[in-house]
Order: sequence, then structure tokens, then C-alpha cells
Amino acid sequence: MKKTQIIVACVLALALASLATLRAAEEGQKEGKATVKSVHGKVEYLDNNVWLPVKVNMKFSSGITIRTGPATECSADISVNGLNSVVRLTNNTTLQIPKMSYVGDVREGDSTTMLNLVSGTVLGNVKKISANSRYEITTPHGVAGIRGTDFKVEAIPTEDGKFLVTFSSITGLITVSAVINGVTVTHTLTSATSWQIGETPKQMSAAVIAADQAQILSVVQGSLPPGTTIGTPLPQSGIIPPDPHQSDTASGGGG
Repeated sequence: MKKTQIIVACVLALALASLATLRAAEEGQKEGKATVKSVHGKVEYLDNNVWLPVKVNMKFSSGITIRTGPATECSADISVNGLNSVVRLTNNTTLQIPKMSYVGDVREGDSTTMLNLVSGTVLGNVKKISANSRYEITTPHGVAGIRGTDFKVEAIPTEDGKFLVTFSSITGLITVSAVINGVTVTHTLTSATSWQIGETPKQMSAAVIAADQAQILSVVQGSLPPGTTIGTPLPQSGIIPPDPHQSDTASGGGG
């Protein structure tokens, strides 16, 4: 066999091996689900261009679009991609979930989660994910990469048809980036830091942090298995547990 033929054979063998590895990875990839944990007020999902009511315990696959009504009481709590994270859609929010997948164990394996905040506000908690995992939230202007954080992302429409986008790290680190005047700007937000795109990152006020933490704690607790103690510190989360001396005024999920 000539030297050229040997090289071609080696290249072909490597290509086939790479293809086999890629196929194996694809075959091992499993589709994640989003599970509705709580519904308050008007909440809908898009099905064949028709908006239908969202109910507690519904499960959705990748590609779903969910929106909440404009009234202040409208919200939805959703467990995303198995046990990876939980998010709350506040009122007047539209959220798409383009991708949810994982390889291996749903709790410990590598995962990919992509959320698209079309408009409105989402808060949530992402458990610490593996080095090969991705959890991203895109907005009309900018994207956040999250690895294990309590967060808030806002995309508020303005009168000129644009969006006022703000990323906030309640606890942990968030990497955020956006293209501003043709230049990609990236920041790493630490705990209690927010970035309104176009401005300088700043520390959040104690009142805002407390309010966001209270909401996130409510979301996380609502996603815990039955029998889990409420009010104890939660793993990989810096949120503040509620005061046991205060009465619980949270309303139950509806539909």
C-alpha cells in the first residue's frame, strides 16, 4: 500500500470513529421536560397557534411558549429540564424554552437548557451544573450564562419598541453579554449585582434583594418533593429562609 493510501485510510478511520462517537452521544441524549408547579391567574401556552390554559402538573417538551396575563396576580412556577432549575414567570411575561436535554442521570449528568425571555420578568434558581453543561437565558438584547445561581432577568418593552434588559445575580455568579454599538460587552455579575444593558453594573439595594429572595425561595420550596422541610437552608442557594414566626400568606396554585 502506498504512503498516500495509508494516510487516506487513517483519515477515513478517524472520521468514522468521530462519527460513531457523535452518534453515541446523540443516542445517549435524552429530552428534558418542563413541569408546571404552580399557576396563579391567567397563564397560557401556545399549541398550534392557539393559546390554551396552563394547568398545574402539566409537562411540556422543548419548543413550548408560555405567557402570563397582565394582572399583578398572574404568575407561573415551572421546573425546567427535570431537576436542573425552577423559574417563576411574573405577570405580563412570555417565555420560550427552545431546548432541554441531558446525558446520563437527570440529577448528576450533563445537561443543556436554553430559555428565551421574549418579554417580562423571570426569577429562579439553577442548581450547580457540571462543567460540560449549559444553562442560558437569551433576551431581545443580551444573554446570560448561569452555572449555579439565584437570578432575575428582565426584558421590559419601551414605548419606542425596544427593550430595557436587566440581568441580576441574587447569589452566585452570572456571565452576561450583549452587543452595544457593535461591540460585544461581557460582565461577570457577583452576588447582589445587576446590570442594565448600556449602564455600569451596580449593587442591588437590600430591599430589592430581600424581595427577590423571598420569591425565589417560594419557587424552590414549591418544587421540592413532599415531606421536605420548609424554611431550612437549601443546597447551592444563598437565599434567605423565611421567618418561622411570620404567617404563611401564599395562595395555592390554581388552574
